[in-house]
Amino acid sequence: MDRLNSILLRWWFLLCTQIAFGTVAYHFNFFHHLYREDTTRIGFFILGVLILTSLWLGKKIYSLKFKWAGPDDAIDKLSSGWFIAESCLVLGLIGTVTGFILMLGTAFTELDVTNITSVQNALVKMSLGMSTALYTTLVGLISSLVIKIQLVTIERQIENGQQS
Repeated sequence: MDRLNSILLRWWFLLCTQIAFGTVAYHFNFFHHLYREDTTRIGFFILGVLILTSLWLGKKIYSLKFKWAGPDDAIDKLSSGWFIAESCLVLGLIGTVTGFILMLGTAFTELDVTNITSVQNALVKMSLGMSTALYTTLVGLISSLVIKIQLVTIERQIENGQQS
């Protein structure tokens, strides 16, 4: 039981670290920029997946305290987390491709190179698509990394407890 309390405490530390980074991101208006620049809103979906997955991991660890069947069973119960982490990467890449489609597909439809206003409008549309691509990639990579850090930390703690 003491080992599970240690695992739960490490998960809690990682969750508090996430909350601290989220607070810093909020302070620097990251979420406002994400809302303004990511027209697909995939970035917020990925952040939602991150939050729900972190809470799910905590619930799994907490439930292990009452149904501990051994380290192998505990690691098997967390295996879905690896799929979710990879899904965050894929969602980020989907946002990247969507952003490039927005950038290249809509920017040149009404372009008249002899008209300065037309060129300026094309550049605005291109920048919106590019910002969508970059923000979703960033959020997908960071979310995947955070979930993987939690999973590795938890699984290492379980394995180390098995050896002692």
